Amino acid sequence: MGHWMAPGHLPFAGAAVVVDAFLVRHPSGPVLLDTGIGVGMPEVEAMYKPVRWPLDEVLRDAGVSVGEIRVVANCHMHFDHSGNNFRFPRVPILAQKVEREAVATPNYTLPGPVAEFDGARFELLEGEADIVPGVRIVPTPGHTAGHQALVVETAGGPVLLAGQAFTTASEFGFAAFSHRLATDGLDTIGESPAWMARIAKLDPIRTYFAHDLLVHERDATTLGIPQRL
Repeated sequence: MGHWMAPGHLPFAGAAVVVDAFLVRHPSGPVLLDTGIGVGMPEVEAMYKPVRWPLDEVLRDAGVSVGEIRVVANCHMHFDHSGNNFRFPRVPILAQKVEREAVATPNYTLPGPVAEFDGARFELLEGEADIVPGVRIVPTPGHTAGHQALVVETAGGPVLLAGQAFTTASEFGFAAFSHRLATDGLDTIGESPAWMARIAKLDPIRTYFAHDLLVHERDATTLGIPQRL
């Protein structure tokens, strides 16, 4: 969906940060996770210098149109993940209740295009939920209190659309590996979020991220773990 430039207060200042959204092709209609970078706040333009790829063009390249999207989910409601929500009036937008409430707090996001537009139709959740058969929302709090990810059942196995649960694939792999070590009763190499146990149980074959074009493969975490004798 474009990118933005990391400002000076971030540890990776000056880097271009990619912004991904994800289209799930489903028999009952397309499902969209995240909608791209919002418009309408001079402070955002000055600080992040965002470069946007038009939503219509991105969806057209994927073979669908805005009007075909059946349901939208936001991993969270910061401006770069939900900025085109306003393009989906009367379409169900799924978010955790605590995340939707955060929109009303100062300096959290761009409330107009994100949540306060004509025809906004939010379905607020408090935990896991099935969007459509085979597509499940799983809470992954951390980056925000209401962050959520999608688990999509495919012919090859479950795929995790992690959003910004982790910024990079390597961070996710590190946490997944640490969780596996702890599960096997071995010394860990760091802490993992509590919800990693749920993700491990779902056992995704592949994981995608909102701010990283790299993909985490399940075997990258499971290979090379020493076995207890």
